[in-house]
Amino acid sequence: MDWYPWGQEAFDAAQHLDRPIFLSIGYATCHWCHVMEQESFEDASIAKELNATFICIKVDREELPEIDSIYMEFAQSMMSGATGWPLNMILTPALQPFFAATYLPAHTLNGMVGLSELIKQIRDVWTSEERKNLELQSAQIVEIFAEHQNIGDADEIYEVEELHEALDFIFKNADPVNGGMKGAPKFPLGYHINFMLNYSAKAKESRALFLAERSLQMMHRGGIYDHLAGGFSRYSTDEKWLLPHFEKMLYDNSFLATAYFEAWKVTKRLEYRNVAEEVVDYILKEMTHSLGGFYSALDADSEGKEGYYYTWRYEEVQKLLGASESRLFCDYYDITEAGNFEGRNILHTNIAMEEFAKRKGFDPLELEALFAEQRNILAKARLLRIPPLKDDKILCSWNGLMIATMAKVVHHKEIHRYSDAAVKAAHFLKEHLWKNGILLRRWRDGEACYEGSLEDYAFLTKGCLALFEANRGSVWLEWALELVAALETHFHNDLGGYYQTSEHQEHIILRKCYYSDGAEPSGNGVHCENLMKLYQITGNDVYLERAERILKAVTPYIEKYPSGYCYHLMNITRYHDKNAATLVIALNSDNHHQEALFEVINNSFIPHKSVVWVHQKDALLLKLIPDLKHQIAQEDKTTLYICHQGVCKKPLTSFSEMLEAIALL
Repeated sequence: MDWYPWGQEAFDAAQHLDRPIFLSIGYATCHWCHVMEQESFEDASIAKELNATFICIKVDREELPEIDSIYMEFAQSMMSGATGWPLNMILTPALQPFFAATYLPAHTLNGMVGLSELIKQIRDVWTSEERKNLELQSAQIVEIFAEHQNIGDADEIYEVEELHEALDFIFKNADPVNGGMKGAPKFPLGYHINFMLNYSAKAKESRALFLAERSLQMMHRGGIYDHLAGGFSRYSTDEKWLLPHFEKMLYDNSFLATAYFEAWKVTKRLEYRNVAEEVVDYILKEMTHSLGGFYSALDADSEGKEGYYYTWRYEEVQKLLGASESRLFCDYYDITEAGNFEGRNILHTNIAMEEFAKRKGFDPLELEALFAEQRNILAKARLLRIPPLKDDKILCSWNGLMIATMAKVVHHKEIHRYSDAAVKAAHFLKEHLWKNGILLRRWRDGEACYEGSLEDYAFLTKGCLALFEANRGSVWLEWALELVAALETHFHNDLGGYYQTSEHQEHIILRKCYYSDGAEPSGNGVHCENLMKLYQITGNDVYLERAERILKAVTPYIEKYPSGYCYHLMNITRYHDKNAATLVIALNSDNHHQEALFEVINNSFIPHKSVVWVHQKDALLLKLIPDLKHQIAQEDKTTLYICHQGVCKKPLTSFSEMLEAIALL
C-alpha cells in the first residue's frame, strides 16, 4: 500500500492526478483494523487497485482526533448502521465525503460489499457523468454541517432542580444488578462514577452512591479487570462485565483509578483503594517510558488470537498451582474445563471474597493472602507468553489525565512514588511537547508532531493543577495558566465554548465545538472544570466568567440528552455548590504539619475543594496570586485558611482545630 499521511502532499496529489481520496481511520490496538489490514491492505492485488484508483491516506485517530471527529460525524449521517473503527471514507480532492463504511471484507460476503468490488464501483462513478452529482452532494453535506454548528445559545445555566431531573433520567437507565448502564456493550466510565460520588455527597442521594459502588464492585469482579497484573480493558461485550474487548487504554485506567480512590475516601472500603493502587502500579510497570511519559495502550490480540494472553486452560492452572491446591482458586475465579471464552477461561468472580471465605470456612484475610500468592504464580507464567502489541506513542492529552490521577492517588507519604512519576511525566511533556507557546500532541521515538487540540490543553491543564494541589510546586500552576491563556487565544469561540482545533490549524474542513462525552470526557467539560478550579485558587473572576460561557453553551444539549453530558453535569453540581472550599495552607519556616495535613486533606472526601500550599519565600506563587500575601503563617505557625466563595474563616494554627475543621467540610 502506498499510504500518505494526512497533509498537503496527499491533497496535492489528489488534485494533480484528479483522484478521490481513500481515507482509513483507525488506531494501533483496533482489532478490526488489524483484520482489514491482513485481509485487504496486505493483499497485493487489492493494494494495487487501491493505489491506482485513489490517493490513500491512513490516520491514527488518537494522533489526529479532530480528523476522526469530523469524519465520524459525517459517517454517522451517511450510514444506516452503527459506526466505528476502522472508519473508511471516500472523499473528493476538496476533502468532502461521499462514501462511508466501517470494516469491509476483501470480497463481497454475506451481503456485505467487498473492498475489491467497491473500488471498481467508485472508479466507474468517478469517470462517469454521475461524478458531478456526487461532488455536488458531498459539498451539500459539508454545507449542512457548517450551518448546524454545535454552539448553544442559552442565556441561563442549568439549574439545580433540573439537575435532579437529569439524575432521575440516568437512574432509570442504570443497571442496578451489574452496575453501569443497562445493556451491552458496557463501558467502564470512571468519570461517571466520580460524578455519582460527588452528587451523592452534595444532594444526600443514596441511589447515586449505590450505583457508584455497585459499578465499582462488579467491574472489579468481572473479566474486564486483569486480576493478575491490574488494569481494566476498554469495554465489556456483555452486561455482566465478564467478556472484555481485551485492549487496555491509558485514559480508561486513569479515570477508573481515580474513581476507586475517591470511593475509598467515601466508604473507607480498603478494596477500592487496593484496586486504585493496583491500576497505577500496573501503569508504572508496563506503560511508562524511561524518560517519564506514559504509553497509550495494549492491544487485545496476541499470537493472532484475541484475549489469548489473558486467558487460561483449566489444565494449565492445575499444573501451575497443583491439582488440589488449585481447587479453591478455580472455584473462586470460575475456572472450569469447559471455559468461558473459546474453551479458555477469563478470570472473574461471581461473589465477594468475604462471602466466599465464609462459605468455605476460611478467614478472608488468610484466603486472600493465599490467592495473592497463586495469582503471582500465574502472573509470572504469563510473562513467558508472547505479549500483546504495546502502542508506545505518548499522547499529551492522555498523559495529562494520568498525571492528574497519580498526583491524587497518594494516601501516605511513603507512596509518593506516584506523584513523583506524575512530576517526571509532566517534565517530559514540557520538554518535548511544549514548543514556543504551542502544545504538540504526540511523541514517539524522539519525534514530536501534530498541533495539540482542545483535549490536549484541557487534559494537561487538569494534570498541572493536580500537581499544584498535591504540593509539587508553583511551577505547575504557572504552566496551567499559560496553557489556559493559549486556549483562550487560539481556541476561543465568541458564541460559547471552545473549538476543538486552533485558529491556525490547517487542513480542517470544518472547525467545530464539541460538548458531548464519549469514552473520554468532553474537552469543553474538562476545561470548564479547570476554569472553576482556577477561580477558586486565584479568586480571578475572569475564569468563572469563561466557565459560565461553557455552561450556558451546553445547557440546550443537556436538556435533550442529559446522560451524554455527564462531565458537564458534574461541573454544574460544582457551580451551584456554595460551600465549595478553598484550603490555603501557609507553612511555617519548618514546614510543620506538612505531611500530616497532606494525608488528612488528600484522604478526606471533600467534593469541589481546591488546595493551595504556601511555602515561605515562594516568590513565584505570590507573583501568580498576589492576594496570598495576606494569608501567611501566623507567628511562624503553620496556618490553615478555609475559604468559601472568596470569604475566609478564622485562620487556624492548632493542629487539632485544623483536623476538626477539615472533618466538617
